[in-house]
Amino acid sequence: MRRIREVLRLHLQAELSFGDIGRALKISKSVAAKYASLARIAGVDWALVERLTDEELQARLYRPTLPRSSHQLAPDFALVHQELKRAASPCSCCGRSTPGATRGPAGTRAFASSTPCSREA
Repeated sequence: MRRIREVLRLHLQAELSFGDIGRALKISKSVAAKYASLARIAGVDWALVERLTDEELQARLYRPTLPRSSHQLAPDFALVHQELKRAASPCSCCGRSTPGATRGPAGTRAFASSTPCSREA
């Protein structure tokens, strides 16, 4: 917060360019511009910055984020589970049974790779 306050002082009171501010504070000029832009959007001037505490300044510059609603549907896990536990599935080209779930090390269930039949090309 101290750096933001210093950027605002140099920009609003001393009227330095963002490049000069960046060199003085050892930050990029885009970061200096971002802080000044946040202050401009929030309607904060140097007189107000001097009066505000760090918490109040942060609350003015960084508004709380709004919760986003997800537009993606959750998968039907019961259906996925049923599909994955099938023992074998027919090959798409010849109808032969290809391995599905097999027994892996220590009795765990492992699934065979989805390599195509040698007839598919």
